[in-house]
Amino acid sequence: MKSKILIPIVVVIVILAGLGGYLYYTGTETDGHMAVMVADAPAMSGVNGVYISFSSVELHSNTSGWVNYSVPSTTINILGLTISNASLLTNITLHSGKYTMIRLFINNVTVNVLGVNITFTLASKFAFINHPFDISSHSTTKVIIDFNLNQNLNLNSRIFTPSVGFVVN
Repeated sequence: MKSKILIPIVVVIVILAGLGGYLYYTGTETDGHMAVMVADAPAMSGVNGVYISFSSVELHSNTSGWVNYSVPSTTINILGLTISNASLLTNITLHSGKYTMIRLFINNVTVNVLGVNITFTLASKFAFINHPFDISSHSTTKVIIDFNLNQNLNLNSRIFTPSVGFVVN
C-alpha cells in the first residue's frame, strides 16, 4: 500500500525537478553577469602611480535606457595594469541582452609624479564607451575599460581627460 502512494510522489518530484532545470537552461531565467575591469596603456616617464577613485557604472540598453550600478568605494592604481592583469572594479548582475553604452563615473584622480602626489582636475566626471556588447544568461561577460594614460594625463595643466578603449571577453 505504501509503495502505491510513494511511487506517484517520487514521479511528481522528478518531473518538477526536470521542468525546473529545463526552464532555467532555456532562458526563463534572464540574468547574466558582467565583470567590469580597468587597465591602462603605459604612461609617460616620471609618473609613478595613477590612482583613480570610481563611484558608479551606468549601462544603456534600448529596452531599459540608462541604469546606474553603484561601485563600492574603490581607488585603483591603474599604472602598469594591462589587459592581461586588469583590476576588477565590480561585478554586476543584470538582465541578459544587448547593451550599447557605458559610463564609468570617476570621483577623483591623484597622480604620483616623481614622488609627489598631485590631485588632477577632471575634464569629465565619467569615461564614456559607445560600443555594443551582449550579456548572456547564466554566464559572465568580462568588460575591460582600457585607459590611455598618455592621452589622459596633461602633466602641465594637471587635467585628467578620460580617453578609454574597450575590450569584451
